Amino acid sequence: MFAQMERIYMLERAAGARAAKEARGLPTGRPAKLNATTRAGAAQRIKDGAIPEQVAADLGVSRSTLYRELRKHREGAATIRGEKEI
Repeated sequence: MFAQMERIYMLERAAGARAAKEARGLPTGRPAKLNATTRAGAAQRIKDGAIPEQVAADLGVSRSTLYRELRKHREGAATIRGEKEI
């Protein structure tokens, strides 16, 4: 019973902290592994013929993380060009 009560309190504290960060305009959640510059560089390397597994290893991320970050890069580029996302 005490463990359940503590879990409820923990979730309430976490939600309160998240709401406070959002109110101050700060980012919430886990930070992205790659920044926009690194994403663009990785996309260019793959476009130039590099193997995605090698690019991921060089950046210190998994292949699935690399693909997820590249998807963010493509979506950001489409938004900048004014294209509609499907």
